[in-house]
Amino acid sequence: RLGPIVGGDVDNRDVILFPERINDSYLIMHRPDSLCGSGYSNENPGIWLSWSRDLTTWGDNHLLAASVFSWEQKKIGGGTPPIKTEAGWFTIYHGVDDCHIYRAGMMLLDLDDPRRIIARHPEAILEPERDFEQEGIFPNVVFPTGNVVVDDQLYVYYGAADRVCCLATADFSVLL
Repeated sequence: RLGPIVGGDVDNRDVILFPERINDSYLIMHRPDSLCGSGYSNENPGIWLSWSRDLTTWGDNHLLAASVFSWEQKKIGGGTPPIKTEAGWFTIYHGVDDCHIYRAGMMLLDLDDPRRIIARHPEAILEPERDFEQEGIFPNVVFPTGNVVVDDQLYVYYGAADRVCCLATADFSVLL
């Protein structure tokens, strides 16, 4: 056992490993809570990319995305592992607003240079609407964690109100 993929004393959450190497390096999305505020271009916690050759030492940190839309005003973080498509890396992330409601959004990253966002949808694609998403240990939460595409159907697995695991589906080609 080697321990966490990113160590140290930093509050670092939502760590997601890209499913393949890019330019001979491993790549993660993560949300180090210390990399925001004074001295940074992002006021609130955002999604960062870091690179590694050996999966133990991470560097070349790059701010991928900061809070932009009202539904993600408080903070954003990764969600599902990126899916490689001809159009780019498709990924679903989460955002939290000032009322502490967790929603999910989507973005498309460049295949060769994932630091470049090709598209980012301005509206949430998943939000707490049902009782089991609004009531629980942590109310008003949808938190995407996994996804797979089967026959153009996107299956998104997500936690709801920190109480149940759920599944949402959509036509993948329509989302792209």
